[in-house]
Amino acid sequence: MNKDKNILHEYIPQDCVDPIVEWLHRNRVQLRISRERNTKLGDFRAPQNGGHPRISVNHNLNKYAFLLTLVHEMAHVEVWKNKNVFRRIQPHGKEWQDSFVRLIAPFLNNTIFPSELLPVLNNYFRKPKASSVSDPQLVKALKRYDLPSENPQLSDLEPGNQFLFRNSPFEVVKKQRSRYQCKSLQNNRLYLINGLAEVEKLEN
Repeated sequence: MNKDKNILHEYIPQDCVDPIVEWLHRNRVQLRISRERNTKLGDFRAPQNGGHPRISVNHNLNKYAFLLTLVHEMAHVEVWKNKNVFRRIQPHGKEWQDSFVRLIAPFLNNTIFPSELLPVLNNYFRKPKASSVSDPQLVKALKRYDLPSENPQLSDLEPGNQFLFRNSPFEVVKKQRSRYQCKSLQNNRLYLINGLAEVEKLEN
């Protein structure tokens, strides 16, 4: 338990380390700090062959995004534990939403989160989405606590600008609400990319 505490002290706000570690041990969940993954911030894997449930969270998240992602996956564990109680379970259905809201509730205060972040979080948790990156307001609010980056967001670019996203080259075509229509320079197909995505601008 002390090992998990020492690890989590580096990744989440200090005042929630003890209850999080207690929950992990009570539910016999293995936590893995993962490398950065472009496709997801974290995941939950049900036990196999008599093993334990496992949660992984990307190492490069700021402490507030890390906590939200961790509790997101903890909610999946809670639903999995009660899978025999529910007739039909959607991955991010009502059962998961209810568990997520219940688990995060003790942490939604200004001893854990900055006061300016709480209104955005309270709005998000009225009906949490499958991924926090699906909520542009929450993504923008959380990014304020990232380490400084020299790379711009996609929303900073103009139509015709070219950029790298996930190691692939694109060109901005036009804005569509919170996302941007972008043309792949590899296959000329059009893709929608969130305007808050961090990109590397190319000279063209």
